[in-house]
Formats: sequence, C-alpha cells, structure tokens
Amino acid sequence: MASADLTYELTCPICLETFTDPVSLECEHHFCRSCISQSWDKVPGDVSCPQCRQVFTQRNIRTARTLGNIVEKFRLLKVKVTQPEEVFYCQEHEEKLKLFCEEEQKAICVDCWSSGHQTHKDLHIKEAVQKYKNKLEKSLEFLQKQMDLSLQSKREGEEGILQMKAQVDSLRNEIKSEFEKMHKFLFGKEELMKAELERKSNKILEEMGNNLKRTLEEMSALEGTIIDLKSRLQIQEAPELLKDIQVLLKRSQMEFHNPGAASSQLPVDIVDEPFKYINVWREMRAVISPVPESLTLDPETANNLLSISQDLTSVSLRNEEQNLPDQLQRFDCCLCVLSSQSFTSGKNYWEVGLGKKSEWVVGICRESINRKGNITLSPDNGFWVFAQLSDCKSLKIPDVISQLKVKPRKLGVYLDYEGGRVSFYDVEDMSHLHTFTDTFTEKLYPIFNPCKTDTADDTDPLRLLTS
Repeated sequence: MASADLTYELTCPICLETFTDPVSLECEHHFCRSCISQSWDKVPGDVSCPQCRQVFTQRNIRTARTLGNIVEKFRLLKVKVTQPEEVFYCQEHEEKLKLFCEEEQKAICVDCWSSGHQTHKDLHIKEAVQKYKNKLEKSLEFLQKQMDLSLQSKREGEEGILQMKAQVDSLRNEIKSEFEKMHKFLFGKEELMKAELERKSNKILEEMGNNLKRTLEEMSALEGTIIDLKSRLQIQEAPELLKDIQVLLKRSQMEFHNPGAASSQLPVDIVDEPFKYINVWREMRAVISPVPESLTLDPETANNLLSISQDLTSVSLRNEEQNLPDQLQRFDCCLCVLSSQSFTSGKNYWEVGLGKKSEWVVGICRESINRKGNITLSPDNGFWVFAQLSDCKSLKIPDVISQLKVKPRKLGVYLDYEGGRVSFYDVEDMSHLHTFTDTFTEKLYPIFNPCKTDTADDTDPLRLLTS
C-alpha cells in the first residue's frame, strides 16, 4: 500500500507517468519540466497551474531537486524489486564471487583467497567494479577523443582530395587551353606556309610548262623539216628535186631556241622556307604563357664591387671597389644587383647562366627591401632566393644544391604572382629544385649575387639568358 501511495505521489498530473526532471510552480505543485512547458507553450499571456488553476503573470518554474532525487531512488528500487540482482558463483568452491584479484585479473571467492591469494592485491568485488568502471570510462573518453581526431583527419583528407582534384582539373584545363592556342596558331602558320609554297611552286611549274610547250613546238617544226628534206633527197628527177628549193633551204636553216634549262631543284628562296620556322617560333611567343623574359641588369642598384657588362646581361666581381654614388637604390654591403624589369602580376619566367661558379644567389625580392648594411636574404625580409653556398642553413636559404650529384649550369626562375609561387628549375632537364609559397602585394624584382669566394678560378659571371 505504501508503495502504491508513493507511486501516486511521484506521478505527474499531466502525463500520468513517474516524474521526469520534476519542477515546482509558485503554488508548490509539481510537474515534469517538458509537460508544463508544452502545456504553457499553447497559452498566450498569463498562465495557470493545471492542477489548482492559480494564475501566474510570470512563467517561473524551479527545479525540484529533492523530488528528483526521490524519483531516482524510487526508479532504482523498482528495478531491484522487479529484477533481482544476479549472483555469480565460483565454479571450484561454489561460493559467491566476492573478491577480485588484480594480479590474476579475475573474480574469486573467499575460499579461493584463503587457498592462494593472501599475498595478492585483492579488492572487494563492488570496489573492483567501480575502479574498473572508472578506468573504462576514462578509456572510453580517450577513445572518443581519438575518434574525434580520426574524424577530423578524415574530413581533412577528404577536403585535401577535393582540393587536389580541383587543382588537377584547373591545371588540365589550363594545359588544354594553352595547347589549343598553340595548335590553332601553328595550324594557321602551317596553312599559310603551304599556301605560299603552292603559290611560288605553281608559278615556277607554269613557267617550266610553258618552256616545255615551246620546246615541243620547235621539236615538231624541226621534225617536219627533217622529214621534208629526207623526202626531197629521195627524188631522182632534177626538176622535181629543185622545185621550191630556196624555200626548202631556208626552212633547213631553222635553229632550236632553248627556252631555258628546266632545273629539278627548287629555287633557293623556296628551299630556304624552313628557316621561317624560326620566325614562327618567335611569333609564337605571343601565344605561349609564360615565355622566357629578356631581362637586363640595373647598374644603379649594383654594389660597387660588381662589374656589369656593356649589354647589361652579365654580372661578375671586380678586384677593386668602384667609386660610385651611394644612392638609395644601391646595395652597399650585399654583393647584389637587381634587374631593370619588375613584375606586379601574371606568370613570368627567366633563365640565368651559372657557368662553373661554386657559389651564387638568384631569386626575387620586394621593391621595398633594405639595401644597406648586412642583410639576411629570407622571405621574412622580402627575399625569396635560391643559392649554392657553403652556409645556406645559417643564412636561412634552402640547401638543395649541395645534395645534387650534378650541379645546374643554368637556372630557371618561375614567378606566379597571383598564385604566390616562386619556383626554381635546372634548365637542362627542367627538373624542379625548390618552390616558395607566399602572398605578394608589391612590385617584385629579380635579384642576382655572383658571391665572393676564395677560389681563384671562380671568375665566371652570372648571365641573363635571352631566348
């Protein structure tokens, strides 16, 4: 009877089920939080208690913690009453398993303990359950975090694959577009060159055909005269032999007029047509992007120990310092020189001849870089340079060349301004050496440093190669 009364007291008047998250109103009646919330959500303005009908201008509800604790204990009591606790027994001694041996990691009875477990670390079975339950909960928490990390890694992997596919598609379209432009250009040039060849050769063939026609006509006339002479010589009677003799003799004086030797070789101006491929290649520079730039050096930026060639395409070290004005754009300590050309957009490519130099520095830099005093040539300072040096690492320059079996003799530099990339290649086989990635926001200049070394024969200049 008491249990029935308790069940009634712990029942929500709205859903008629045992309270779930019970709350109390100002009138001290209790309801499930979700029940009273749903009941009041349907009422605009003032609300009332579903049990006593007291009206409230404010929808104040309080968590009934004490009632909630009673409900939980009641639920547990009902479970124990309806579901008796399962008891496990030792198979050897048929006693209840009341202890847990941590050394052997198994549940034991009291007889087991007395027959060989006294020296082991044993726990009460309930204490062991709580201990290992805590461990399992921690393990679950750890594994959940690992699962979260794996899910994040999965998302990043999937995003990376999508980005890679997008880059591949973009590059594939770019390759297709560039080759379509080249194919279209070359096909047009091919048709023009073939048409020009046909026009010139047809004119020559027409002239040769006319010469042959005239030759055949003269051959026919000569052949006719020869036949007439042979026929006259066979006549025996004098009057008949001498008939119109003067006309026949005059015809026999006919000479062959050679219209010109018909050569089987094409004239020089047609034979030399393949040299026009060079012009086609030059004209194709307007189609290809990027094409090798024809750079020149800016002497106004060169260190006083640098010698710039007259055509402004090579730089080498001097034995003595020059007396040049110390202007703002000139490097005073760093053995550098900039190109006269700069870049603020697009894709650009140029090549540098390295010769047999044992040390050199080549790359790009911002217009606003510091040109005075000792300079660290790093991206943080506005320099994206590549080098062959003995102390690359200390100078914060990528040390790649020292790992190569064959040192490059020509260096290709590729700048994608909007793409934020500067790449370096060995021109001989166009193998990739290194790439910087960054964001470019101002004018960029190619930079060159022939480097001062202790090697006496290291005198080769750095040369700007032109296409």
